[in-house]
Amino acid sequence: MRFRGWVMMGLLLLAALACSNSAELPDTDDLQQPVPEPVRPVTDHAAERLQVSPSQKVQPTTTPTMLPTPTPCGEPGQLIVGDYESVIEGPTRSYRIWLPPCYGQTGQLYPTIYLLHGNLRAEWEWEEVGMLESAEALIQAGEIPPVIIVMPDGRFASVTTSGGPNSFEQIILDELIPHIEATYCAAGHPRLRAIGGISRGGYWSLEIAFRNPTLFASVGGHAATLLDYNDAPDINPQHTSINNDLGRLRIYLDIGENDAAIGNTLLLHENMEVAGVPHVWQLNEGGHADPYWSQHVEEYLRWYTAPWQQLDLSIASCNRPIASETE
Repeated sequence: MRFRGWVMMGLLLLAALACSNSAELPDTDDLQQPVPEPVRPVTDHAAERLQVSPSQKVQPTTTPTMLPTPTPCGEPGQLIVGDYESVIEGPTRSYRIWLPPCYGQTGQLYPTIYLLHGNLRAEWEWEEVGMLESAEALIQAGEIPPVIIVMPDGRFASVTTSGGPNSFEQIILDELIPHIEATYCAAGHPRLRAIGGISRGGYWSLEIAFRNPTLFASVGGHAATLLDYNDAPDINPQHTSINNDLGRLRIYLDIGENDAAIGNTLLLHENMEVAGVPHVWQLNEGGHADPYWSQHVEEYLRWYTAPWQQLDLSIASCNRPIASETE
């Protein structure tokens, strides 16, 4: 009897182990290996300060499976204005969030792109260059999968800090992302998050992702202004791009050939190329102005969403109501 008991216990243990290993990412070119448990954005310290319950912390969702992209519906996307608490630069901060066509009707989760604006601009800059119109058209045409787009207001932190503790980086990771993933049907897995930015926002996107490469699938620096010469090597993207292990992080760098800030971006590209760091490099016509980004928003969207094209997230249910003001 004792021997039979040990046999039964062993069989139960093997079954438990088999179940625990079943949630791996789909085997595609961009999602080949399981990602380590995320998640620096929700340190216990940050959750404690924000009084975030364990259920609100950023956690990997049910692993997506590979299925054909569903046929999009006819309802348009929604632009929402929201705010979140900030102990770093508060008491509250604002953001604009675009929810894709038919958001909430199927109860599915969505990949999320965080888009940062440039210096002396505001969270609607990405709207002004046509990002939401392009997203709407491409999703309705079935050319890219439905995604959530988040556009936070950088306020003073984005121009007066450079990275690390108490900076815009910490606001994004410890305050904004946990709020978005607790409030909306945003998938909480790092392989289903992307971050990108225009100008100074491009600096921030590279700075944040190069220091935290396991938290995002992709990062884009779109005519990034890399002029912070005095930033410490553990913060400056010129150094972290080649000194940090960026793992499977997808990287996109582009700039106009007449952009006054091209020197440092070109240097970043050349140094990464020499160091063997994979990245997309696009040198385009144009300068450092809204018409440049307007010409390329569709390219950006196609690139960000490429790894998500065949993912079906309807297997993970979500019924979070929309509680913010709709524009």
